[in-house]
Amino acid sequence: MNAAADSQSGALERLRALARRLDAEKGFDDVLAGLRAGHAATLDGVRGSSCALVTASLAEHCPAALVVVCPHPADIDEFVDEMSLFTSRRVEKFPAWETLPSELVVRDEIYGDRMRLLKRLAAGVSGNPDTAAPSRELIVTSIQSLLQPVAPAQRLAERTRSIAVGRTIDAAELSRWLVQHGFENTGAVELPGEFSFRGGILDLFAPDWFDPVRVEFFGDDVESIRRFDLGTQRSIAPLESVDVTVLRPDEARGEHFTAYLPREAWILLVEPNELEEEGRHYLARLDKPDALFTVADTLQRLYRFPSVTASAISTTSLETTCHLRIESVERFSGDIGKVRGELETVAEGQETYVVCQTEAETQRLAEVFADTKPARAGKLRFVVGYLRSGFRLLHERTMLLSGNELFHRAEVRRPSRRRLGRVIDSFLDLREGDYVVHIAHGIGRYRGLRLLEKEDRAEEHLELEFDGATKIFVPASKTDLVQKYVGGAKSRPALARIGSQSWTKKKAAVQSAVLDMASDMLDLQAARSIRPGIAFPEETEWEREFNA
Repeated sequence: MNAAADSQSGALERLRALARRLDAEKGFDDVLAGLRAGHAATLDGVRGSSCALVTASLAEHCPAALVVVCPHPADIDEFVDEMSLFTSRRVEKFPAWETLPSELVVRDEIYGDRMRLLKRLAAGVSGNPDTAAPSRELIVTSIQSLLQPVAPAQRLAERTRSIAVGRTIDAAELSRWLVQHGFENTGAVELPGEFSFRGGILDLFAPDWFDPVRVEFFGDDVESIRRFDLGTQRSIAPLESVDVTVLRPDEARGEHFTAYLPREAWILLVEPNELEEEGRHYLARLDKPDALFTVADTLQRLYRFPSVTASAISTTSLETTCHLRIESVERFSGDIGKVRGELETVAEGQETYVVCQTEAETQRLAEVFADTKPARAGKLRFVVGYLRSGFRLLHERTMLLSGNELFHRAEVRRPSRRRLGRVIDSFLDLREGDYVVHIAHGIGRYRGLRLLEKEDRAEEHLELEFDGATKIFVPASKTDLVQKYVGGAKSRPALARIGSQSWTKKKAAVQSAVLDMASDMLDLQAARSIRPGIAFPEETEWEREFNA
């Protein structure tokens, strides 16, 4: 391990040790005792990103699952990223639908994420010794996620089949069962919710899996099962068995998420007042809110478990309360000429950690602040990670900052799951299997990059597949000829046939329609220009008084 990696590892271990020492804060032991006794508790003074630190500390003592409920769905990913600074434990996400269940499809990423966690929790609650589900889950979710119903555990079990090596399976019946519940039979598996059966080999990609599996049959007997990589088709790992759950999204409702939690689970509610407000606003925006749980019902179900609220501002409470001595950090000017002096003043006498997004940023900032007093005293450390907003732990004389705060940089937003069609700036915008539109040939499928030699010179080309397995190679220097496909329908588009006039006719029809629309707009504008206008009377004194 080199010196930089050793320094990074040491700084990360010190941050995680902070979580283990938080119970030394006055009143924190009382909160833990109350939770162990099944009571509610309150934590205030939880400012900035210190909520992730508090969560990591609670997780050390929680006997079962710890569920963190955030006010906004967008908070989930950021909170999970922050948690990696303070704990090495795996953190699960339970996201909210972005659309109605009736509009979801089996391959929807959020649908798969929700099902994956529910199956893990169901295995833990049932106490099935054959599963690898841990007994102490650490889950981050939002109030919107919990307002949305889930499938009852019994229905989930009924729609799950196990495929194991050595077992006899009727492959034809299995195929019918998959299609009946929303899976698509394709020539080659590329997306969740697809399967392909050919020559004694079943490729299957369930929505709650990260990778597809390949099942090889000898007659009707399962001979082998292995996970494989979509891009390379190479095996990743052999498996003895897999559980396949087929449940259409519109059927995945009827129960509340809390029904999957063990009785010993703890609940952490982040900014409870904001939680309630956001939950009500979310329901108010829906056309059919009756299909979801109410905010009051959801909170009532959560409060059946030992629960603790975390907020920045002190609130009056009859519950066990702990006032954490945590402060927000001062605002920096962002001017590199001034930040050095500001950091020296703010960090005087304190252990200071600067959280950077990349290793390169840690090296650069280490050079920038090398001559400051905290650096010379060995009290300035840099760590790679994510931190939304810094905070100061008074009892530890420790401060955490993010590189973005020092220089007023905007946060890097996560890309949307759905990307709009546009001219491709770079082949890095594409993933193998994406649908694209070639200006001259129509709709095809991107199959990756290929290095081709031409006139004693090698150049990368985009490999595009069209109908009939016909392939065209587009030089990387001419990516402007290719656009990402955007379709309004949920079904997959048909690939264009090279050499046919279909694409030419479609473009001609669209061009004709655009010309017709432009002509109609000109006629409409001409008609408007010759019509007399309407002159409204001037404002009266009453109108002026009303406006004032």
